[in-house]
Amino acid sequence: MPAMLAVLAILTLAQSVSATTAPTLAGTWKSAPEETPLSTAFDESVWGKNAKSVRTVEMTIKPTGEATLIITRKILDGRGRAITAATSIEQAELSIGAIEHMVDVRSDYAVTVKHAERRYPDDPGGTWALDGLRVRVSTFADDQATIEVRVDTPEGRGSFWEKLRRR
Repeated sequence: MPAMLAVLAILTLAQSVSATTAPTLAGTWKSAPEETPLSTAFDESVWGKNAKSVRTVEMTIKPTGEATLIITRKILDGRGRAITAATSIEQAELSIGAIEHMVDVRSDYAVTVKHAERRYPDDPGGTWALDGLRVRVSTFADDQATIEVRVDTPEGRGSFWEKLRRR
């Protein structure tokens, strides 16, 4: 009987942590644009001189822990205009749970990817499932205005981490 009570106490604690964790993250979070110059001879032959790749990340989190992550990748030509055929959007529906791991000021949350896809806005039929996408979310006690998102793509290319600020 004491073991059963201990298990119930742990489950109750886990539920209360999960219930109180998500509301603190609730809101819209966005990254600054991550710009990378495309300056190799090949890049210049395809995109033109002074082109750059730009990635932005936005995440909306509900108080329930349900979240939507949107990653927009585009190529800007030398004049700063987006090249339509080179824009992709990755969208993932997530569930953010309780804190899984804490070290010093960093807290890592349990994240489940419920559905993820990549689409190309210029091609209505250009949507593909991103099976195997992994997402991690972390917060920092000493900087509550930011969260860190780590995205690991199924193919391995294009994986990254980014700090997002509350909007």
